[in-house]
Amino acid sequence: MITIGTPSGTVRAVPSEADATGSVLYTLTGAASGTVHVTATSSPARWDRFDAVRASLGSVSAHELPAEPLVRIRGRAYQGNTVRVLAHSADVPWGWQGPMSLLDTDDRPAPEQTSQTLTGILRACAGDYAARSDFPSLQHAARRHDTPQLLKWLDAMISHAERTQTRWLDEAEAHRTQATRRSGRVVDAGPLVHRPPAPDAPDRESLAHRAEYLPSRDSRGAAAEEGRRLTLFRSQYEGLTRPAAASESEERAYFVIGRWRGGGDFDSWHVEEAPRRSGEWADVHEQRQEDAEGIFGSVNVVYAASPQAAADQARREAREISDRIHRERTRP
Repeated sequence: MITIGTPSGTVRAVPSEADATGSVLYTLTGAASGTVHVTATSSPARWDRFDAVRASLGSVSAHELPAEPLVRIRGRAYQGNTVRVLAHSADVPWGWQGPMSLLDTDDRPAPEQTSQTLTGILRACAGDYAARSDFPSLQHAARRHDTPQLLKWLDAMISHAERTQTRWLDEAEAHRTQATRRSGRVVDAGPLVHRPPAPDAPDRESLAHRAEYLPSRDSRGAAAEEGRRLTLFRSQYEGLTRPAAASESEERAYFVIGRWRGGGDFDSWHVEEAPRRSGEWADVHEQRQEDAEGIFGSVNVVYAASPQAAADQARREAREISDRIHRERTRP
């Protein structure tokens, strides 16, 4: 049993045995009654990495309708969920996603005190679940259970991204062909024209020229952006199709400590495997961050099969971020 101090009073939560999906049910008594379902879930950033914990009021899945018994405070039942992102400390805002809204069964927002109470309950249950000694096996069970549905969604997203990218590329080619034809007509007519060009002649800075090359450039940019999304979707799909046991044994979380340099270079000073338990993870990450900041460095969380692979991955990610920032800064 865990005891949770809340603005509404003391709440006690008793966890059940984990089921085949890796979920644990917390039964509440005291200032609140009902149940909280907690399970390992995929990272908000990478669906093929189960390094997050989701706590829900009355429903084990954020994609299913809540089921009784919902959590009740002063007779009113509430629904909602939150996600603990284990790559970050629980003490920072980005260590959590949500709850975006906590509603009663009539879709009315929870009062301020009740909202604080429900948030405290969700976070306490999520923290207790992530600190369990059998957490790795719960992650494994959750991954096995969720993978078929995630693959179904990713398959649809990949198909849509492929069609969208093709449409943008076709549009860019159409704009390019149209601009080439217009330029050709201007060149053909050139020898017959002896008077000075009009103020709006199609030089590089004119509106006429921009009307010709900007649509093609924008379409190419949209196609490139869709291509990056497509690469991410395919990478996650491939990660999920690898055997769960192999994935857990081959790819682990590492703290890569180093310093960013110009041009996207990253000097790696130290690499260590991150602790498996969230409480230890947060403490070690915070300490390494303080040490790194003292010498103008940073700590990067990277998933890889070995320390060397983690360092290489950190350098690749640094280059990708640098390239993206450069594109944004140089965009007209």
